[in-house]
Amino acid sequence: MMRTILKFAAMAWCVVALPAHASDASSGTITQPQATQNGAVIFMHAGTRTAPPSCGAGYATRWVVDASTVQGQAQLSVLLTAYALRKSISIHGTGTCSIWGDTETVGILLVNE
Repeated sequence: MMRTILKFAAMAWCVVALPAHASDASSGTITQPQATQNGAVIFMHAGTRTAPPSCGAGYATRWVVDASTVQGQAQLSVLLTAYALRKSISIHGTGTCSIWGDTETVGILLVNE
């Protein structure tokens, strides 16, 4: 009985822990940053991208950060610094379009040297 409970708990944890399909974008430059009134900052990225989640498939080169949160403000700082210095960045997405309904949310930004 205990073994069955442990197996069920492990399977449930795996289902909960697995994120939606997150995409990645390799080294590329940022263009067209736009700030919206709700704190969303949308931008285009010129890097090669793996398949975006279905919610963001219509805008495959577009990403978004939420500048209304502390975490989003940190991402925005990195983003705008890279934009101002014309540095390329790489992106790992969250697999969701939680900030802007048709654009994948940024999980991690990496400034390339």
